[in-house]
Amino acid sequence: MRKALKAATLMGLAAALIVPAAASAADMDMGSSKITIGGQLRERLEWWGAEAGSGKGAELGATYRARLNIKAELSDGVTAVFTPQAVGYWGENGQGLGLGESTSFTMHEAYLLLSNPFGIDNVIVKMGRQEVNLGNQRLVGAVGWSQAGRSLDGILVGYAAGNYGLAAFFYGKLNDAGKQDAWFRPQVEKEPDIDLYVTTWQGKFQPFGIGGTYEITNIYVNPTTSFAGLDMNVDTIYGRVTPAFETDMAKIKLNLEAAKQTGSAGGNDYKGYMFSIGAGADFDQVAWTPSLFVGYDYYSGDDNPDPNSDMKAFWSVLPTAHKWLGHADTVWVSTPFYKFNGNGLLDVTLQRSNAYTDAAGNTYFYNVAGVKDLYIKLHVKPLERVALGLDLHYFKAAKDLALYKQAAGSTTITKIDSYGKDIGWEADLEAKYKYSKNLCLSFGYDYFNPDDAYKAIAGDDKAEHHVWAQADVRF
Repeated sequence: MRKALKAATLMGLAAALIVPAAASAADMDMGSSKITIGGQLRERLEWWGAEAGSGKGAELGATYRARLNIKAELSDGVTAVFTPQAVGYWGENGQGLGLGESTSFTMHEAYLLLSNPFGIDNVIVKMGRQEVNLGNQRLVGAVGWSQAGRSLDGILVGYAAGNYGLAAFFYGKLNDAGKQDAWFRPQVEKEPDIDLYVTTWQGKFQPFGIGGTYEITNIYVNPTTSFAGLDMNVDTIYGRVTPAFETDMAKIKLNLEAAKQTGSAGGNDYKGYMFSIGAGADFDQVAWTPSLFVGYDYYSGDDNPDPNSDMKAFWSVLPTAHKWLGHADTVWVSTPFYKFNGNGLLDVTLQRSNAYTDAAGNTYFYNVAGVKDLYIKLHVKPLERVALGLDLHYFKAAKDLALYKQAAGSTTITKIDSYGKDIGWEADLEAKYKYSKNLCLSFGYDYFNPDDAYKAIAGDDKAEHHVWAQADVRF
């Protein structure tokens, strides 16, 4: 057996789960060690002609991301990766007027990678802070559009079974509010404490004579809290198949996904689910090499906001929603199944959204209605260095959105208004220009036109206009 895993195999199966960030600007040989240094600088200008829900308009702002990627390939299959980053806003805290010391410096990634530990072939262990992308990031993703991005602290153990697949287990710590001394001896037990457990099998259809991939994943999250005697846990079983077929005219692609949730919070059970179906084609032999994909996503909602009822709305865990639910980032799958209240504890809120209490102590809230998304994605490449994309979305709620009232001192919940299922539609335009090997320029326009269900929660009926321009340098 070979002494090192093939990077191509791992990248094809679960690149973001396993493979360290690529960086190749400067290499330094230190005996049997090799140090590779690279980085990224991303500057983005954004303008809102109007922002849906807030009514704000004519706002111009800019953000940046600066990352340094350091990869040390050491002896005996040991690799260390560090990715410190700075993220901020132009002019934050009077940058142009003062010293501007408020920029956020964080460690985006810092992990140790062992290939074939203790001579066990085809096994990898990845420990520390790392980006985690499961499948196409519907349930867990690194949110690349965000300047800060998302990374998780944890440990990954994986086994690559040749071209057939990759079995992996990941444990991550999502939140730990406990207080420790310098030797990490617990001093005060505080809540919440949230753990993530992922088991996945990912593979290619190549051994079966067709293209595409498949995946089956189980995600378990267990927030710990003693608030109201709750014992909270959510288990999500997720499957995805993406077969692809080569024809004389085009490459045909299919996408089928589904997920079901179980678990409990106190005496209530989780019963949310989702599914996604889609089909498309890449026309590589046609001028402009167009790519077309049509899909339909369904995320279950809940029409019973009683806190003593089972929770039927789907919770999408840690998704890259920007990738699937429109680039305007106005439509989300559901509110989280927990939130922090003023005492730092957890409240179960999956059945409720945008709750507020009036001066008389009456509480008003909406049900979490879920999302249905019918979308079309069209991409073309008219020139060697130019790529254009158009995404269209039509959003509806899975359940009728309604406003409910719970009178002060009462446990009775009354529906006082209903707004139907129409959320709105969105169009996203994007143009990319590859200025050089290291610099990519992007321009985009996102338009979201809200309908009754969205207006009810947002409190404003203005359409959103979002224009952005970005320069992305990688080295």
